[in-house]
Amino acid sequence: MINVFVTLNHGYLEPLRVMLYSLCESNPGLNFRVYVAHSSLHPDDFERINSAVQPERCEIVNVSVPDNKFKDFPYSERWPKEACYRIFAASILPADLDRVLYLDPDLVVINNVEELYNLEFEGNLFAATSHMLEIMQVYSRFRLKMAKNSVYINSGVMLMNLELLRNEQNTEKVFEYVRKNKRKLLLFDQDILNALYCERTLAVNPLVYNLDEKYFKLNNIFNVPKDSRLDHEWVKNNTVIVHFCGKNKPWKEDYKGEFGKLFYQRYAENLQ
Repeated sequence: MINVFVTLNHGYLEPLRVMLYSLCESNPGLNFRVYVAHSSLHPDDFERINSAVQPERCEIVNVSVPDNKFKDFPYSERWPKEACYRIFAASILPADLDRVLYLDPDLVVINNVEELYNLEFEGNLFAATSHMLEIMQVYSRFRLKMAKNSVYINSGVMLMNLELLRNEQNTEKVFEYVRKNKRKLLLFDQDILNALYCERTLAVNPLVYNLDEKYFKLNNIFNVPKDSRLDHEWVKNNTVIVHFCGKNKPWKEDYKGEFGKLFYQRYAENLQ
């Protein structure tokens, strides 16, 4: 059984259905239990979610979080309260879970997730990837006062060491950090996770485990020789997760890019 964690409000219901459909379609030999954390979904919404998966292979678990549980966080329209739930996964999810794979709703799974799910944590709280080139890594480390050689990660795909988080995470320190630094938080929960846990996060390969179209292009321009650049066929055969982070979403009419047609559209069209 692979345990998956998602957080959302009603606005991301349809992207979530596509993501879960892709997860099941790309992993025919695996069974999943998906914990859906929210504060506003209704029974009809869960019927919609369940209709996207095969119930004998994918169990959907309703994790209703009280609306005022994290009321002191500086929420905004772009960063709703549900975004912080991943920070506190260890206190929201069942106590018998030792690990969980957090996935944003705005992604698709195109290959097998088993190797990612079974990664060794090596004493870390999280395993995740970065989408930043080194110059932006330097800026982020400076902005958030991160450790010198740490890596700023994208929080949209994270393997979480729940057992260790329960033992080591200090919730009050999270709130204290937000109170003191909320003006510097450009990416809200992602900045919080990087600032507090950068030295306890295992960096894994973004080309394989969390690839977005912008990083795909930047990697081909700056990180590899011209004759070694990756193509879409490489992504199809080697990448596990394709992520549509940022404002450019493949389900929107103004979407610009190729990954949507290549890696998102077929799941969206095949989903009833």
